[in-house]
Amino acid sequence: MTAFPDDHRDGDLDGRPGPEARDPLERLLRPPVDFLPVPPGAFEHIRRTAARRRRLRAAAGGGVAVAVAAGAFAVAGTLNAPGGDEEVGPPASRTVATSAPPSATTPAPRPTTTRPRGGGHSAQPTTGGPDTGTATGPATPGAGTPSPSDSGTAPMCTADQLTPSLGGGDAGAGNLYRYVVVTNHSATACHLAGYPGLSLLDAAGNQIGQPATRQPSSYQPVVLRPGGSASDTIHTANQMGTCQPASAELRMYPPGSRASLVFAGEVTICSGEFTITPFAAGTTGNPPS
Repeated sequence: MTAFPDDHRDGDLDGRPGPEARDPLERLLRPPVDFLPVPPGAFEHIRRTAARRRRLRAAAGGGVAVAVAAGAFAVAGTLNAPGGDEEVGPPASRTVATSAPPSATTPAPRPTTTRPRGGGHSAQPTTGGPDTGTATGPATPGAGTPSPSDSGTAPMCTADQLTPSLGGGDAGAGNLYRYVVVTNHSATACHLAGYPGLSLLDAAGNQIGQPATRQPSSYQPVVLRPGGSASDTIHTANQMGTCQPASAELRMYPPGSRASLVFAGEVTICSGEFTITPFAAGTTGNPPS
């Protein structure tokens, strides 16, 4: 039988000395360890503290949930405003200006017409043939202008019924304006509507330059009773640029007529400016001055 070595006789097999072999001073230098006693009521205090913390966490979580739910309800209420799919109008900060409808008893303002001061010509030059009298729109009746119904009963004026003359005029800002006046010398009423054909002649009867072009303007028929007059306005430049010889006579074709009227008058074309307006009632041109 194998015996244990001497150094393991009184100790453990792992080499640690047994209780009898320990140093007797160890008991003095390393006293036994005792746990501290639990203070009275400590467990109850811990239990109450833990319970209070759980309640606080639960309350805080509930408050956050309530806030989130309230925000969600607010957004849902905004998106689901009364009116279903009805389109939302503009915000209150935007104002839309509205105007009251015009009163039925308030007369509409009369359009104003300014005297032409040169510019482009949209009508074709008159070539000495009859004027077509194409209207660009109804004009506002002036003082003493008969109603359009009168022109339906009175025929178009012929050259034989009219006496032409070169009337007065006006000037300003490098422009000259002369009035061509026609008077009904017959015993019956007739009417004029639109532009005449107008050209300048020298003393030998030769045409000077091109016929007058039409100054764009609206017009309406003008009824000439016996002794009544109508007029239009010639527009030229006042001695500006290149000027042609002054005329000795003017040749005019009444609107819708193939017969011409020749009458004395001195008009000078400068810078190629030579326009004419449609006929209007009176003797002071169109528009009446």
